[in-house]
Amino acid sequence: MKTGLVFVATVVAFAKSQLSIGVTLENLLQEEWMAFKLTYNKSYASPEEENFRREIFIENRHKIARFNQEYGRGQWSFVQQLNNFADMLHHEFHRTLNGFNRTLSARVGIPQSSTFIPSANVIFPDYVDWREVGAVTPVKNQGSCAGCWAFSAAGALEGHNFRKTGRLVELSPQNLIDCSTNYGNDGCSGGLMNPAYEYVRTNPGIDTEDSYPYEARNGPCRFRPETVGAYCTGYVDIAEGDEQGLEAAIATLGPVSAAMDAGRQSFQFYSDGIYYDPQCGNRPDDVNHAVLVVGYGTEPNGQKYWLVKNSYGPQWGIGGYVKLAKDANNHCGIAIQASYPLV
Repeated sequence: MKTGLVFVATVVAFAKSQLSIGVTLENLLQEEWMAFKLTYNKSYASPEEENFRREIFIENRHKIARFNQEYGRGQWSFVQQLNNFADMLHHEFHRTLNGFNRTLSARVGIPQSSTFIPSANVIFPDYVDWREVGAVTPVKNQGSCAGCWAFSAAGALEGHNFRKTGRLVELSPQNLIDCSTNYGNDGCSGGLMNPAYEYVRTNPGIDTEDSYPYEARNGPCRFRPETVGAYCTGYVDIAEGDEQGLEAAIATLGPVSAAMDAGRQSFQFYSDGIYYDPQCGNRPDDVNHAVLVVGYGTEPNGQKYWLVKNSYGPQWGIGGYVKLAKDANNHCGIAIQASYPLV
């Protein structure tokens, strides 16, 4: 059972045991708050800070309850749940975790990427999930570092390296955060996937996660050639906004790095279902978060989705994944800046 469900089960069990003895709402809220802190190992610098975070938690709790009531009335295609971000204001959440930054410019020249040409005369399957063949590593947690771009790039390199070698090797996002600044990336303040690929191409190589573990902060470059886990020979861009091209690449080649608009408040507490928010942007300037698209499919009710690996930790979403509406006018801009490495 994932952590979020354990938290919910803890709260429900307590509520049932206490309602029979006339517990007040304030008591219930306090117990839920205590369960939240225990479940996610939360601590605060001062009583004032804890009181502030508790008020945010209570407000988010109310918002999620209202949202799920609307879901019950058929107004949404997904549900929400309290998670480890429940003590954060939305703008804090967005600023801290979403670090795809199109405004960065390289400090050294970045070659033009190759253009994706879909395979001709190929019938694509209705369902693809690269996890099922062993091409995807476990979900990671980027913590309070806006290094989503590094996790997206490392994840794509892991998948394509697996297809080349038959071995799944976990690669180091920290290596990219610390060492690709000359290529235009800005560590925990944001970055892009193609400059990360270019760093790995010219370095050459990226270290394994075991040899260069994640620290959720900027640090000096400590790359070691003797612990390289994968190489990169180039990278390919899928045409901007081309969902059919994205489908073709995922169906025939492997996981694909992508960017999306993750700035909607509804995204913070996504738990299950097909994520579709009418306010989600699909223009180049709207995308703000890097992810890894590892598959696609169709629900029994006919709703199509992209299967997207996130880096918010396994307690978020469906074990760290989101099913994003597919073939829905490039929802959330998922095909705006999609690319994959050549290995």
